[in-house]
Amino acid sequence: MFQFVSSLNKKILKIEFSYDFTLIGIIAPIKDYRLCWFLNNELHFNLEKTDDIIHSNAENNEIYFSRYTYFIDEGEIEYYLLTNRGSEGYLIPEHKEIDFFLMIHNLSYKSDIDQLLSRILNINIIQTALLLNANKLKSKENLLF
Repeated sequence: MFQFVSSLNKKILKIEFSYDFTLIGIIAPIKDYRLCWFLNNELHFNLEKTDDIIHSNAENNEIYFSRYTYFIDEGEIEYYLLTNRGSEGYLIPEHKEIDFFLMIHNLSYKSDIDQLLSRILNINIIQTALLLNANKLKSKENLLF
């Protein structure tokens, strides 16, 4: 949401981002491509590797995070599997214990979210998975790409 605020001769643009997506944190000490394979098999997804997410750290070094994408035309649901550990740091540093994030856009029904989480927890290679509130994350801007 954009909002212009005018005071005297200054105009300030205030931007508020929407974090309107479901976010699941996954703890699974395996390679990203292996987790992708397990999710594709169990959930009947077709997650595919796409361009990495690139962020800069405090020293201005680029940090790369793997990203996999799956889009369902019906319902326009988008799935993103993101690694939390990058080449030089974490995507969401306040959750260093989480290995991966599954971000889902347009999955709105609580029953769908609960069913998805249950199916993820059934994958034997996954230690645990939990629903996170993106609005409460300190580093939530890192999830905008």
